[in-house]
Amino acid sequence: MKPVRSVQITGFGFFAPGQSGAVDDFRARDYIADRKSLKLMTTSVRLGVAAIRLALDDDGGLADIPPHRRGLFVGTSPQPGDPTDLGPALAASLDDEGHFDLHRFARAGYPLIHPLWLVRGLSNNIIGFASAIHDLQGVNMNYCHGLDGGWTALHEGALAVAEGRADLVVAGGADACLAATALVGEPCGDGAAFFVFRPGEPDCLPSLGHEGLERFRAACFIGAATWPIALAQQMQAARLDQKTTL
Repeated sequence: MKPVRSVQITGFGFFAPGQSGAVDDFRARDYIADRKSLKLMTTSVRLGVAAIRLALDDDGGLADIPPHRRGLFVGTSPQPGDPTDLGPALAASLDDEGHFDLHRFARAGYPLIHPLWLVRGLSNNIIGFASAIHDLQGVNMNYCHGLDGGWTALHEGALAVAEGRADLVVAGGADACLAATALVGEPCGDGAAFFVFRPGEPDCLPSLGHEGLERFRAACFIGAATWPIALAQQMQAARLDQKTTL
């Protein structure tokens, strides 16, 4: 479909990693009211859902858009769930010499695995929870493209508005890579950033290219959140410099 409308960013929200790689002073309950849902969310999902709320609050006009015209595009990485959830099951599966025993796992370890362990690790949980919370019934997609996932979500979200497939789209990326620092061999961190796209005046959308964003790129590896956070930090800097709302 050929683009027929210009696009603007009317709101954004983000959580950037601190010096430790974690998001400083982040409390998911400040942004997500349902405690039962929180129990099913990994760190990246909590950050993503919270950043989506910040973006929509910044936009302030969600209620003006019918639910079926609200879209959501998310970049993320496959989530393995919390490894500590398997601790009791693995401990019960070791033989007397400390080796993993498949028969013991089947008999004593497997029953100790929480039935929702795998569900918590689904890669599309951000879309699932955020769509339910904000009644986003329109076009949507989840991109597990690692580093490029968030960037793909931004482009596709803006295109959905430009082509008239949605009147409001939330797009961005979230990831939680802090626990992978030892495996990756370089500093890793957690973060999320999301934007609200709406039809706008010509030439009002910032260039969705990597050029100019390198100086805003986080010092640690944050996967699918890398470029969305860089864009959000660039826009925040512009707001502070211009003292106006972009």
